Amino acid sequence: MTTAEWEALLPAIATWAGLAVELLALALIPFVLVRRKDPSSTIAWILVLVFLPGLGALLFLLFGRSRVRWSARRKRDADEALSGHLIGFRAADVPSAPLPLAGHDLGLFRVSSVLSRGEATAGNRVDVLLGGAATYAAIGEAIDAAQHHVHAEYYLIRPDETGEWFVGKLMGAARRGVQVRLLCDGWGCLWMPSGWIRDLRSAGVKVTFFFPLSSMLVQPVSLRNHRKIVVVDGRIGFTGGINVGDEYLGQMPEVGAWRDTHMRVQGPTVSELQSVFLRDWYFSSREIVRDPMFFPSWQELPGDAVVAMLTSGPDTDSEAIHRVFFGAIAGARERLYMNTGYFVPDRSILVALQMAALQGVEVRITLPSRSNHAVTFHAGRSFYDDLIESGVHIHEYVPGMIHAKTMVVDGRIALVGSANMDLRSFRLNFEVHALVKDEATSRALEQSFLADLRQSREILLPEWRSRPLRSRVAEGAARLVSPLL
Repeated sequence: MTTAEWEALLPAIATWAGLAVELLALALIPFVLVRRKDPSSTIAWILVLVFLPGLGALLFLLFGRSRVRWSARRKRDADEALSGHLIGFRAADVPSAPLPLAGHDLGLFRVSSVLSRGEATAGNRVDVLLGGAATYAAIGEAIDAAQHHVHAEYYLIRPDETGEWFVGKLMGAARRGVQVRLLCDGWGCLWMPSGWIRDLRSAGVKVTFFFPLSSMLVQPVSLRNHRKIVVVDGRIGFTGGINVGDEYLGQMPEVGAWRDTHMRVQGPTVSELQSVFLRDWYFSSREIVRDPMFFPSWQELPGDAVVAMLTSGPDTDSEAIHRVFFGAIAGARERLYMNTGYFVPDRSILVALQMAALQGVEVRITLPSRSNHAVTFHAGRSFYDDLIESGVHIHEYVPGMIHAKTMVVDGRIALVGSANMDLRSFRLNFEVHALVKDEATSRALEQSFLADLRQSREILLPEWRSRPLRSRVAEGAARLVSPLL
């Protein structure tokens, strides 16, 4: 066939290719309908498939729920397989005495135990760590003092000076004969230098990836392990919102100052955090690690805090963190202070916040004034009108990016962890959050919140409603696709 004949056929080929793509998109609509997700998500997917058939079909094939369920089922099966191996190695990590809780507090902890895999424990010590400098100093000190093992799990390890420092700490521990395991998310740690991984393994560190990108053909790229966990010798644990990167020490070019919160825990709850790590490790590496040293007993309890480690992810249908967030908001009677980096609430969280404010609860939310995720940022702003009208106080952090994920209810109950107040954290990410009943922890988090408030500006309704039309259009468009975020 001559070049001229091929050129004559090109319009027809393009037409048939376009028709094939449109037919594929339409053929996917029944699969959207049988997923039985909430109507807003279903409608959003159908609109994308109808009006953007090529892009819509590609996105659905990459992020489609059937592949999410298949991948999540593999994780659930791995957790169940490992549970039998952990039995008998958890030495007195769950006290037999009743927890010192009552009323709504007791109810929240019961919900966490029913919906999540962990148990609430008493006798813990909790230290709130504000910012990257304090967090890295505490983690570095714990790693340097490790005698038996260091287990680390992160969504993001940046290829920068902080990442290099962290890798060096792990290699130093391994060279001393300490067991070191590092679990990285396949997406968040995609840009970790291969040389680092090679050096870690040469030093004796075991490194593996949770849903590596090489498995994209068999699992959707939307599944991410967003947890941040470090466990040292089974006695000290760290979790919260801080990954490993230079931005946590100061500035990020496009968003300015970066503010985050982490926590250090000691006591029986470290065994709960250890169990989360070991389940994730087994799923990713298929290594069963049976050692009672991972679950030491506590002859003397280090504190008075009651702590439950909440986990959630697509491997369960309970959406435990979402439901505990809802219960905490609904149970507030005096004040509710909340920080979150990404804010795209579903209908139930939105109504809970509105109802709390309408009943006279002082509800204050501090959010970023700038964000590294533009669509999520504008989608969150689209909810401001409804919330402010109901009496919720919205504050934007002027220096830049609030990345902390904290909540304090009535100065009694505190929540610190990795989950944002958005649909991705509630449904797709593997997350961990600490539910804490401890006066000192709540007081420290409230003081931190009030300090953030002094650097924030409150969004007032008259000013907000006079914002430019382009901003309202951007928010409306972002909200339209928010069920897909």
